[in-house]
Amino acid sequence: MNSWEAPAVPHWDFPRSATGIGVLVEAGDALGIEAGTILRGVGLGPADLSNPDLLVAPESELAAIRNLRTAAGHRPALAAEVGSAYRLTTFGILGYGLLSSPTLRDVISMTLRFIDLSYIFSTIAVESTGDRIEVRLGGGTLPGDVREFLVDRDLFAIHSVLGDLVPGGLPFTEVVFGGGRSAPTLAAYGERLGPVASSSEGEVGATAVFDAAHLDRPLPQGSTATVAVAETLCRDLAATRRTRGPVSSRARVAITGRLSQGAPMPSVAAELGVSPRTLRRRLAEEGTSYQRLLDDVRVELADRMLATGLLSVEDVAIRLGYAEASSFIHAFRRLTGTTPHRASVASRTRTPAARRA
Repeated sequence: MNSWEAPAVPHWDFPRSATGIGVLVEAGDALGIEAGTILRGVGLGPADLSNPDLLVAPESELAAIRNLRTAAGHRPALAAEVGSAYRLTTFGILGYGLLSSPTLRDVISMTLRFIDLSYIFSTIAVESTGDRIEVRLGGGTLPGDVREFLVDRDLFAIHSVLGDLVPGGLPFTEVVFGGGRSAPTLAAYGERLGPVASSSEGEVGATAVFDAAHLDRPLPQGSTATVAVAETLCRDLAATRRTRGPVSSRARVAITGRLSQGAPMPSVAAELGVSPRTLRRRLAEEGTSYQRLLDDVRVELADRMLATGLLSVEDVAIRLGYAEASSFIHAFRRLTGTTPHRASVASRTRTPAARRA
């Protein structure tokens, strides 16, 4: 048995795009569940979900998932319904990279290298044995109340994305849901996967098998040149996220969601489940401080908002939690050495590639 490389990030505690919560809202809408119900306690509004640059902590997505499950009631195929709502376009630049991959082998490799640009919660491993490719999802580290749902959702999301990549879809020859599933759930899954699904005892997980003959068949939209560009963009985006420690990453996400209220440290610490003193100490251990994070987030968002040319300096100041534009202008000049107006003009005159750099 041969194994692919291990995922670049072996855990689920990484920031993820708010777009993932948008998928949950869309799935809920199809079931007649209002967005406000799913977003209760999440700290986001519907307008936030269309911003691919807005990162959220995994706890925010878990809260939305719990809200959705509660509101949906007893639906044996809920995880399958939600997972099937994930498409290549859901994954932003990673989805673009997967679509550009020449073969399914390349798709698997790119997924594992940039797993933290996805929305997966399960642990994932890919192994080959003769003519079989096994995709194994584990739920051992996931919260118990959503463990089974997350594993199954992730499996059906993979199934959906493979359907976008392979003409006619990629049929699984066998799917085993570890930890057992109820008879109605297994029957509902079988309607989507075909007569290949079964359950077994043991830990909660899932193993999907497909024919290794699919691995090196050319994909219709694969392009060596295009995938090279996409891989560079994925690498840059992942590097930006990975250079931050786990506490500072989560603090940045919480700060972003509270900027319009000034992002006071006590409220951010409360969201992270620690005291302000503990948060201060942990950030120091990661070589940063709360004020530095707040300044960084404000500058990054200010640059993006000013670059659009659609918002005035006063509008940007309000969105970033400043009481008045003059305070924002003074802080921006102190942190960047230029004024918001000059930064806005300079950004709009740069090429798109230069703005991404």
